[in-house]
Amino acid sequence: MEITLQDMLRDADDNTEEESSGSISAIFLIKWLTTKDPPPVCGIYNQKNKWYFVKFWFLSFMLYLRKRRNQNAKVASGSNAGYGMRSRNSPEEMDKAQTLPNEKLLAVDAVYFNGGNKDGQYLVAATARRQNNIVQTILYLRIPEIGFLEIPSLPDTRLRGTEKNAFAAGGLKFDVVEPMKKWKLSYNGKMRNRTTDKLVDVTFDLEWIAFTKYFDFDTDLHPNAMADAIAREKWSRKYFDVLKSVHQTHYEQFGEISGTVNISGEEKFIKIDGVRDHSYGNIRDWKYFHRYALQYCTLEDRTAICVGTICMPITMSRLLVGYVLHPDGKMDSVSWCDFEFYDYGEDGKPPKEMTLKFTAGDETYNMKITVLEAPIFYIGEGRDAKIHERFSTYDVNGQKGWGISEWDYRNKES
Repeated sequence: MEITLQDMLRDADDNTEEESSGSISAIFLIKWLTTKDPPPVCGIYNQKNKWYFVKFWFLSFMLYLRKRRNQNAKVASGSNAGYGMRSRNSPEEMDKAQTLPNEKLLAVDAVYFNGGNKDGQYLVAATARRQNNIVQTILYLRIPEIGFLEIPSLPDTRLRGTEKNAFAAGGLKFDVVEPMKKWKLSYNGKMRNRTTDKLVDVTFDLEWIAFTKYFDFDTDLHPNAMADAIAREKWSRKYFDVLKSVHQTHYEQFGEISGTVNISGEEKFIKIDGVRDHSYGNIRDWKYFHRYALQYCTLEDRTAICVGTICMPITMSRLLVGYVLHPDGKMDSVSWCDFEFYDYGEDGKPPKEMTLKFTAGDETYNMKITVLEAPIFYIGEGRDAKIHERFSTYDVNGQKGWGISEWDYRNKES
């Protein structure tokens, strides 16, 4: 076999090209491996780094497996809840008052209601059961002809419970009538009229009736949102231990609140739409939260929306949450949102007007928020958190709505 000089030169060129290609690949690999992670924005909000996409796809696969396991599981394990796995076996077990383990000093069992309507009537009511019979309690009532009322203990929320294993304190009480379908809200006591600064006598027995299914944050959050949040963080055994230990079960459901409110002898009928949520877990330490911004609204056609972002630096510095519950019963989880904490209110002053864009299902939504009133309350062991309860009107893709925009800040003065 005769090998010509031309053949030898061609082989040499091929080898040179292979070596050159290998060298370029090696250079890119070294450059990628030595690339420093971008610093957190404002020293808090972690950004995507060189390992982000590897971690994102790995997490997406693991969340998919956990969700399949949850669908096939006959018995729920509360200790393994979250990230695709449910915490309880039935809605009845979820909706009842939960046991606060004696050894878990920061355990919580909290129920929250809000609602509003086109006439400017709003209600916010909440009780968070803690150890030693402490119930962190919130009550606001806005009726335009009368004023803006609040329970006199606000802006502080720490009250003593009035009944054992019940969502009850300060004259306010919530009772389950039918799990995930009907609740009773009652109050008997004083309220302060923020408009006149006078105390008035208030009583009510209201009924909350669900008009949507419930959205379970343990199983229904969009996997891309969860994978994105965890992929931004630095991983270690300690990190995942913390992620598991501070997990709380949280679910939300929209309904209608209706009934008569008696204000110093004057009766007002209210009929408002809004969200009810229930959270429970072994640890809720308000010092762990740096910020969160949650928007809740009901539109004219009764489309129910939640979209928000949570920053808890020990676990996730940017967790996107939310959903759209359609009138026909369809549920879409929020998968993307253009909201970034550092663009809005990082100075501790939430904007009175703002817009954001988000995607749920196959649709992109443009949301405009206009704040009508924004009282502040404090919660935690020592005023650890400062929460702006923003009574708002909404415009979503041209459709009007109403609801609450709740913004939390770590209270640096505590």
